[in-house]
Amino acid sequence: MFEVISNDILAPNLHRMVVKAPRVATARRPGQFVIVRTESGDERIPLTIGDANPEEGTITLFVQAVGVSTRKIVSVPSGGFIRDVAGPLGKPTHLGNWERVACVGGGVGTAVLYPLVKALFDTGNRITTIIGGRSASYLILADELAAVS
Repeated sequence: MFEVISNDILAPNLHRMVVKAPRVATARRPGQFVIVRTESGDERIPLTIGDANPEEGTITLFVQAVGVSTRKIVSVPSGGFIRDVAGPLGKPTHLGNWERVACVGGGVGTAVLYPLVKALFDTGNRITTIIGGRSASYLILADELAAVS
């Protein structure tokens, strides 16, 4: 069982969930994902690992609640538990120092862009990030991206 440390609403139907998953937090690389199930027998949902804190043993997931399974995931409150978090899975994104990089994202896609922008910044690149959304309430992670762009 994996404890939900926090569950915040970022935009309509979009949650940022911090989950205790020490092994995933230590092993994950930008571009990888996890498979999440709230209970045995539930649908397996792939989610990008948006961030990780190996010292605290947590990962951050951005979940857009659009169907039965994703609505069930975001309904787990802080202090609640998710049955399965399997990963990290997938091939990490190749990172290099290209000196100057432009990154563009919109809506929930900004959540997928976030770990890549952070990693590119940490690699020594200068980042220009452009984000958008259908209205101001759908703009997410602007402050976090501004800190590294």
